[in-house]
Amino acid sequence: MKSIFIAEPYYSVCRYIEETLVKHGYEAWLVGGSVRDLLIAGRLSDLDYTTNARPEAVQKIFPRTVPVGIKFGTLLVLYRGQKVEVTTYRADADYEDGRRPSTVEYAQELAVDIRRRDFTINGLAYSVLKKQLADYCGGVDDLERKLLRTIGDPMQRFSEDGLRPIRGCRIAAKLGFEIEPNTLTAMRHCVPITSKVAPERFFDEWRKTLRMKNRRSYWHHLLEAHILPAFLPHIAEAFVGEARDQFLREIDHLQMRSMAEYAAALFFLLQITDRGKIEQTLRGTKFPTADMKLCLNLLDSPLLRIADAHGRLDLKRALAQTGRRDRIAHMRFATQMRAALQTSSGLQPGPVRKGRELAVSLYKSIRRSGEPLDISDLAVTGTDLQAKGLQGRAVGEALEKLKLIVLEQPQLNTRERLLQLVGKST
Repeated sequence: MKSIFIAEPYYSVCRYIEETLVKHGYEAWLVGGSVRDLLIAGRLSDLDYTTNARPEAVQKIFPRTVPVGIKFGTLLVLYRGQKVEVTTYRADADYEDGRRPSTVEYAQELAVDIRRRDFTINGLAYSVLKKQLADYCGGVDDLERKLLRTIGDPMQRFSEDGLRPIRGCRIAAKLGFEIEPNTLTAMRHCVPITSKVAPERFFDEWRKTLRMKNRRSYWHHLLEAHILPAFLPHIAEAFVGEARDQFLREIDHLQMRSMAEYAAALFFLLQITDRGKIEQTLRGTKFPTADMKLCLNLLDSPLLRIADAHGRLDLKRALAQTGRRDRIAHMRFATQMRAALQTSSGLQPGPVRKGRELAVSLYKSIRRSGEPLDISDLAVTGTDLQAKGLQGRAVGEALEKLKLIVLEQPQLNTRERLLQLVGKST
């Protein structure tokens, strides 16, 4: 296992947190995913500290704090633009709802706090001042073996918090780890508890895989742990045969910028076309309204229906039917889905890649040319047409006709020429 090196500005922040707490007679350890990521990748994403100082003491010691979870012993310490989560050592307590402890019991020893955590690879602690790594549960060994295993009894860990199995699937996928057999078995047995997790919490774990490289593994683990049907039953039903193979083959390679694109790809690749099932799935996971609308629009994108994605006029007509704001998303989604279908039909990767590159190149050419695609691109406005005597719905209808004309003949998009065309039609 590689030695721990913390780069600036994080090193200075860590020293400040530890020196301040130690100066006041307390312990301080960088803990959890922070240490895990340092050992695996040599970099920090979050700064999480644990200490034997009580929350009220932390508030007094540090000049700038935010009581984000003070009920559970957690505060944010603000220093040099960084947010450091500082949590008091805790002991095991009773969990009544499969989500959070009914009471909080503070502890005085680091080992007690570590042993109540979820996975061994998250049970590591490091002191910057001491240059010491604390490993009470075999976390370093599991990191080296690339194994996700719970601390202690997996049934107890998952009964305490139903989100842990879902989170475990994501962490294992992110790191490229296998799930230890007893841990996986416990995940399956605890599905009745996991299914009580709020849809928003499931969605948040799903959202965290948007930028992940190993999305395929995440979905594989959810299926393997029998979790998928509890939250996405229609997705689970479709996860069979060629549709499943197509999804697993493509999902790691897709470029997606939003959860709308992610969900649309899921439905498209798994060949789920029933609008009712799609909307039920999105509502059931508390999908944000804007993302839900875009997802449905992408699945019905005119760019998926054009016969020739390499024909300039065909592509312009299809682009003109999409909203300006979401046009890039439509293009990105449609080109990737068309390529996926071509791959599934047996077309070799080379021609598929070349066809996608041609379509993207044509799209960029259209954008650079400034050719009109929207009514707002026309050289005339509704006010101009009203001055010509048009009123009410006739104005909108005339603008739409002019748009169709200049799509085919962009050179006609001048104020003088368009007003002449309006004059001829009235």
